[in-house]
Amino acid sequence: MLPLNKMQGIIPALITPYDESGAISEPTARKLVRHLLEKRVDGFYVSGSTGEGFLQSVGEREQMLEIVVDEVRGAVPVISHVGAMDTDTCVRLAKHAARVGADAVSSVAPFYYKHGQEQVRGHYIDIALAADIPLILYHFPAMTGVQSTVRFYEELSKVDRIVGVKFTSKDTFELQQLIEACGPDFRVFNGPDECLLAGLAVGCCGAIGSTYNIMPDLFAQLYRKFREGDWAEARRLQTDANRVIAELLKYDFIAFEREILRLQGIDVGLPRKPIQQLTGEERLQIRRFAQQFEFLELNR
Repeated sequence: MLPLNKMQGIIPALITPYDESGAISEPTARKLVRHLLEKRVDGFYVSGSTGEGFLQSVGEREQMLEIVVDEVRGAVPVISHVGAMDTDTCVRLAKHAARVGADAVSSVAPFYYKHGQEQVRGHYIDIALAADIPLILYHFPAMTGVQSTVRFYEELSKVDRIVGVKFTSKDTFELQQLIEACGPDFRVFNGPDECLLAGLAVGCCGAIGSTYNIMPDLFAQLYRKFREGDWAEARRLQTDANRVIAELLKYDFIAFEREILRLQGIDVGLPRKPIQQLTGEERLQIRRFAQQFEFLELNR
């Protein structure tokens, strides 16, 4: 496993490519990973929301992780999202991730059933103790319905193997408070791509995001410009990214990103239903929009 201080920078929440039958496409997954590595991303987050982990079997999630770990070969950290509704599935996936050489695991809070904070805390501790691999918590209240407090994360930051959190909320005040409470050794990753610069400004060590699949070079540049103190250029790059994200929000984000990747020459297939299946007219509208931006690097 790579050292924790290597877990920083721009980490795509990787899209899972499918073939025409709907099965995971290993050749395309490898192609996508190589493409993103060439764009100098700093890691991969596998089977998260963008990767459609919740729409896949446990075996498929294990398969996708094994492909990514094998293709990356230790060049950058690989984080396996193991989140599920039940603790046993998370534990199984965490043990598998440790066994095949992932650098960390991550998990959303258990969702659908309305668990109390003690049950959520116990769920995370069970995952952390399941295998000798670091755990990055995943704060995503808009999707899970679980609104944990800064105090909750501060307490869990003291648990062995719990090393950080992916914070997917636009509340930068709460984010700043969490970073201060958990201390400098706790890895806090910005979640909302449209707020990357704000997250970095309040102290995030990097970011795990969905649109890093389709704009990796832009976001890698933004991160570098921030680190260099070139705030004007970092703001310009965030503005450019947000023009694309504003259009993305008119569609299901996964369907939109898959179409952009297809236009870039990496056909990752259709998302699994019930995720939006784009019509021919919607595809045409996305192409016309995307052609405005050289940084999207469409195949002409």
